[in-house]
Amino acid sequence: MVSSRPDPAQDLSAPVNIGCGALLPIRSTRFAAIFDYTHDALRGPERADNKMFAFNCIVLTTKEHWEFHGAAGRADIDARSMMVGSAGDGYSCRHYRGCEDGNLVVGLRDDAIDPDCRRLFLTQVVPAQALLVRLIGNLPHLLDDDSFDSAVFTLFDEASAISRRDSNIAAPKLRMQRAKRFIEMHAFESIGLSDVARELGLSPFTALRQFRSATGKTPYGYLLELRLARARELLERTEDSIASIAEKVAFKDLAHFSRFFKKCTGESPSLYRSSRQNGRRPSTGSVLRQAQDDNGLSC
Repeated sequence: MVSSRPDPAQDLSAPVNIGCGALLPIRSTRFAAIFDYTHDALRGPERADNKMFAFNCIVLTTKEHWEFHGAAGRADIDARSMMVGSAGDGYSCRHYRGCEDGNLVVGLRDDAIDPDCRRLFLTQVVPAQALLVRLIGNLPHLLDDDSFDSAVFTLFDEASAISRRDSNIAAPKLRMQRAKRFIEMHAFESIGLSDVARELGLSPFTALRQFRSATGKTPYGYLLELRLARARELLERTEDSIASIAEKVAFKDLAHFSRFFKKCTGESPSLYRSSRQNGRRPSTGSVLRQAQDDNGLSC
């Protein structure tokens, strides 16, 4: 958790030095990780000052207790309370001599959420509510990375809401952040609205409505944006056939891909490639409204 500055690219699959010891990874994915931290009561430093959260984190203390110094002053952290930290915030900690405190630390990388997403936590200590404890306890046992990431986003969503409970400032919509990351990770596979909804634990209608409210576009519209951007990149930078590119961006039908691409850019894929190679700037069009009108809201 300690760093000179937050690093969005930090490797959460390796041990992380936090000044008074190291976080040892139990499991990590593209966006998140869970670590074990047990303070060495005999050889570990008793205090660590002027630290900074290198990533958004939640700490569940499973054994003994330790002292946290944050924006609101000193707090004793044990099984009844949890420390939550936003990337970039400063803090200090104290571990008691002869007291080997044990902790589970869940980290959400800074690039798991959009840059303009407001800071996740207002208060840095929250009650260890049963839901939060259960979510953390289940993390090491989830079968696949998507389930793990989904549970981590849910955990941070709940903890963020708790930390803002007594304020008038709404928590960031981390479920919709999770929806965007899920679509990005699977944009070139055959996914639909039901897959996104299942990932969020919502009905398809609610997932669609909340996503559009949070982002101004539907999940399908966002998916098409990603596919179009990738298709443009492949046309500009590779010599792959147009049929191969269509398949790589999850269009099984070449004619469908060509119609979609021309409707969005004003040019056929072959003309787009030619104009790029000749240095002419291609025209642009609206990917969302027209493509959704033609294809429906299947995602």
